[in-house]
Formats: sequence, structure tokens, C-alpha cells
Amino acid sequence: MKPVTTRYKDVDALDFPGAITLRVLLSGSDTDGSQAIFEDIVEPGVGPGRHVHHGQDETFFFLEGSFDVEIDGTRYHMEPGDVGFVPRETVHAFKNVGTTRGRLRYVFSPALRMEEMFRALYVAQGNEALTEAVMADIAQEHGQTFVGPPL
Repeated sequence: MKPVTTRYKDVDALDFPGAITLRVLLSGSDTDGSQAIFEDIVEPGVGPGRHVHHGQDETFFFLEGSFDVEIDGTRYHMEPGDVGFVPRETVHAFKNVGTTRGRLRYVFSPALRMEEMFRALYVAQGNEALTEAVMADIAQEHGQTFVGPPL
């Protein structure tokens, strides 16, 4: 594997209006699948439903704003500079509990098909309403499972 760099101003941004803008900072295709790194800019009150990644660990780096995170049934309050680690097969979710946009980065190890899942969700929102059922189906196709409502 060779070293790789990305420039923030050049990365793909997937906009989910009124919810999250997701940036693909480092693609799994650039790391031979060892990891993928993303950034979310999250509107107040927004976060995904509780979910499980079946084959990968996830590490969150909280950069801006105020978040609550639930990992394996325990809720944590996170501020800028805080980090959270979610082992594979662990139910988790986050929510921006602040009054302004929040920003977090996260690493999936290994990358598996996370980028493909995010891109499929992005395409689906243009083709139909991005309902919980549609999101659940897309997630399942990419090795993830939604298991409950958002925080």
C-alpha cells in the first residue's frame, strides 16, 4: 500500500438537506480497505437511528458542537476534543444536542462498504423519499443494521 493524502477543499460532500452534510475524507479504496474516514456536519436535533456495524469498528472524533452518543445502551455527552470508540457488533447512535451545527469525524476499520452505503443513501434521496424503511434496506445491503429509533 502506498501513502495517500487528501485536501479538504477537494473531497466529495454528500448533502442530506436539513440533516447532515457528509464528507468522504479518505476512501477505503485508497487504503486497500484498511480504513475509511468521513466527516459529518450535523444540524441541531439530528442523528441517525440506533444501528450496528457488523464487521468493523468505528471511532468518533467530536470537533464542534455538543453531542449525545449512546454506545451499548449507555449515553455519553460529548464536546469538542472528545473521542468515542464503538466496537463492531455494538448498538450505537449519536445526536447533535446543541443549538448550532455540530461537526464530527469518524473512522471505520476496516472500511468494508461504508462509502458505498453512504453514496447509495445519497442517490436514493434523489429518487424517492429517504424513509426509515429505505435506509434500513440500503444499510442491510451494505452490512449494517438499523435496530431502533434515533436518540
